[in-house]
Formats: sequence, C-alpha cells, structure tokens
Amino acid sequence: MRYSFIVNPNSRSGMGGMIWDMIEPELKKRQVEYECFHTACTGHAARIIGGITSDGKEHTLVVLGGDGTVNEVMNGITDLDKVILGYIPTGSSNDFARGMKLPTEPLKALDMILKPRRIQRMDVGL
Repeated sequence: MRYSFIVNPNSRSGMGGMIWDMIEPELKKRQVEYECFHTACTGHAARIIGGITSDGKEHTLVVLGGDGTVNEVMNGITDLDKVILGYIPTGSSNDFARGMKLPTEPLKALDMILKPRRIQRMDVGL
C-alpha cells in the first residue's frame, strides 16, 4: 500500500514540520511506501489532493496538520468513496482528532494508521 502524506509544516508555529521530521525516519525504518507533499499556503492542500484523487483510483491519504488542514484535504478529495483518510494531529486545538477519538501522540497515531484494527466510515456534509 502506498500512502500520500500531506504535511502542513507551519501548523502550531512550525510543530508540523518538526513532527514530520520525527515521522519520516519511522516510515523509512518500517519500509513504508509513501510520497510526501508539504503545503505552502492556504488552499494548497485542497489543490494537492484534487490532483492526487482526480485519477479515479483508490488512495490512502494521511494528514499531518491541524483542523484547517484536514478541512482543506477533505474539500479537495474528488471521490470520497475511494479514499481512506488517516490523521496525525499537529495543530493547536485538534478538535477533529478529539471528536474521532484519535491519538494525539504522533507515533501512536502513525501506528494506528499503518496497522488499523478497523476503518471507520464518516458522514461528511457537503
């Protein structure tokens, strides 16, 4: 399985970039196949995801960022039924992670993504 990581390096005043620097060596150690895209400005995550998901294939996306980054990613997905979304919270409030009962510790969140016990469907308003 190939993972597409969307990283907001500026979330929580640069914490997103530091957390990615902790996550990436773990991905390499576990020999995970992945690609990484860093966001540069507001709206960039949606554009990146639109490009990734426009091929009509199934994708596993992992967001490293805050609530705003998750929102942008979800808005950029072209076919929600073909996407599995993972989340490693790096924002200041992380309401989405709290609401979904996701771990806030980055390596625990990564482990949950790489070894999921189950996949939970989400009702996403349009």
